[in-house]
Formats: sequence, C-alpha cells, structure tokens
Amino acid sequence: MLATGQKVPDDYEAAALEHPARNVPRPVMPAEAREETEAGAQAFLHYRADAHWYAMQTGDTSLVREVTALECSNCTEQFDEIDELYRDGGWARGGWEEVTLPRGHFIKRADGGYNFPVEVDSKGFQTVVSSQVRVTQMPFSGNDLLDIYMDFRDGHWTHVTASPRGSL
Repeated sequence: MLATGQKVPDDYEAAALEHPARNVPRPVMPAEAREETEAGAQAFLHYRADAHWYAMQTGDTSLVREVTALECSNCTEQFDEIDELYRDGGWARGGWEEVTLPRGHFIKRADGGYNFPVEVDSKGFQTVVSSQVRVTQMPFSGNDLLDIYMDFRDGHWTHVTASPRGSL
C-alpha cells in the first residue's frame, strides 16, 4: 500500500541486484491533496512521498518534479541524480518514505506559506549499477529531523524546501 492508500498491484516486483523494479504503480494525487486544509497538506505530503518513491523505482522524476518548486536546489539535484542513474543503466532499490504532519502545526505564515515540523520514516535505499550496490542510505525515523516548507497557490500545494529541524 502506498502512503496515499493506493494499492500496490499483485504483479509489482521490487528491484533486485539483477533488475530494476517491475510493474510499479503510478501514484495518483487524491482530491483531498488539492485542499488548503491540514488534511489536504497531509494528503499532499503522502502523494509527494509516493511520487518520490515512484521516481526511485522507475527513474521517472516527472511526478515529483511537478509538485516541487524549482528553487529547491537540493531536490532538483536529487532528481537529476535519479535521472542520471537510470540513464546510465542503473536503478534504485527501496526509497519508500512516509512523511507525517503532527496535528496542531497547520499555521499559515505571514509570507503565505506553511512551515511543517514533520515526522519521517524512511526505509532507506540503494543504488545499483552493473548488479553492484554503489550507494546505500540507511533507514531512519524521527520526529525532530526535518521541517518542510510548502506553499498553497492557484489551487495546489508545492513543496518548496526541506531543511534540518529548526533551520527554516
């Protein structure tokens, strides 16, 4: 099951050292993720996490790029690295994350955006090239790790940036 609640099909096959993931479900943004509400922000965070996982599984970064601001240079760099990995014949294993907005933090800032102290549960990932693991990010979890700054304009959320807790 994806973070948005979307079912993973029975024929999905996780990536292995021998091959990339197969039959990866393309995430669908839930209608609630288009609302400027606390539930809408959470639904958007779930969708973005699913879109990022999809990029890691398939090399298709278009969905996660659509909902991420260009000024997030760290995000763009990460998406470019995924593109390059797949372009060079490699792939990623894992990459699943769940991002949760704790209740009571849905407060609009004076600049019109929202700064959320999120809880993150990451299962980690590996990159594979020529059946060899090249990069490993270990799993991590915590509620004091990241702040995410998001904006709601023209009827949709945009992930602007993520930074270590307290730095935004």
